[in-house]
Amino acid sequence: MKECYYTPIPEGEKHDQDSWLSVFEHCSGKAQSPINIDTYKVFYEPKLTPIKLEGYDLTGSPALTLINNGHTLQLSLPNSMRIMRGFDHVYVAAQLHFHWGTKEVPGSEHTIDHVHFPAEIHVVHYNSKYVDLIEAASKADGLAVLGGFIGIGLHDNDNYEKILSALTDISIEESDTEIPGFNVRHLLPDSLDRFYRYNGSLTTPPCFQTVSWTVFNDSIRVSRRQLAALEDTLKTEHNKLLSKNFRAPQLLHGRKVLASFQTESTTGKAREAPTPETQDYKITESSGHILAIIFGVLFAVTMLVFSMYTYLQQKKYSKLKKDSKQNVVYKPAAVEEGMDQTTVTVT
Repeated sequence: MKECYYTPIPEGEKHDQDSWLSVFEHCSGKAQSPINIDTYKVFYEPKLTPIKLEGYDLTGSPALTLINNGHTLQLSLPNSMRIMRGFDHVYVAAQLHFHWGTKEVPGSEHTIDHVHFPAEIHVVHYNSKYVDLIEAASKADGLAVLGGFIGIGLHDNDNYEKILSALTDISIEESDTEIPGFNVRHLLPDSLDRFYRYNGSLTTPPCFQTVSWTVFNDSIRVSRRQLAALEDTLKTEHNKLLSKNFRAPQLLHGRKVLASFQTESTTGKAREAPTPETQDYKITESSGHILAIIFGVLFAVTMLVFSMYTYLQQKKYSKLKKDSKQNVVYKPAAVEEGMDQTTVTVT
């Protein structure tokens, strides 16, 4: 099944992301993806429901279709795969795909504190209240995408090998092949409890701003050999190498990025999303920090002035002492006749 949600990009514009802004109206919106996730500015939200998946184990199921569509590597998924918990609705899986770079240029779409990972996996789901992915793609609550960072480990990842071993069969653009079913859950991080959540868009045209993004904090590891297969095998138009198929991070424009867990930040942990009950407290807490800084600066200035005063006084005293010694004329005491010359000790 080659169902897709994207608009075909005119030849010559696939890699010219600036041209998307004029050709596709939604690509210039204020809620675009991907983004940089600044861990010092995320808001801890304890009410985020943990992700619960169902039907991801496709071992023994019918074969899955793997596609090189000219801009990514895509695996079609059956609608038996679902996100059962984590959102207000059940979301149905449609496909997963990858973004990558080169050996010199890491190719994840999202970044953490402006750091790119070598690659990124996206598992695309649509809201079960819509007929299919195409209908859901333009709806405000239409899509939920699970994103995972792919890093380099010391050993081959057997789960990823089920996909990567078939790349040579689909090296040509618009080619596909079938691979045996396997447990797709194993393509994601071991823990799904730690994640970031924000509202964004598709990262390719038409850039619909209809995606609830879940980006997992824990990464997945593949070997350098496996990553090289992804970077160096697939071809796009005119037999060019398909690589660096990631979109640059977009501006937040005031959007909040939530975290399901507490992270290290300037205050020692991720800030909680403000509520009416905590807003006044946070303002008071901020004012207290400012006052503490002011008093600290005043104390430092006072100590500096005191040190300079002490130094100048000591220097003045030393000069007076020296001058006093220079003005003293030593005269030996006269010895009266009849007195013995004795040694006098002065204390």
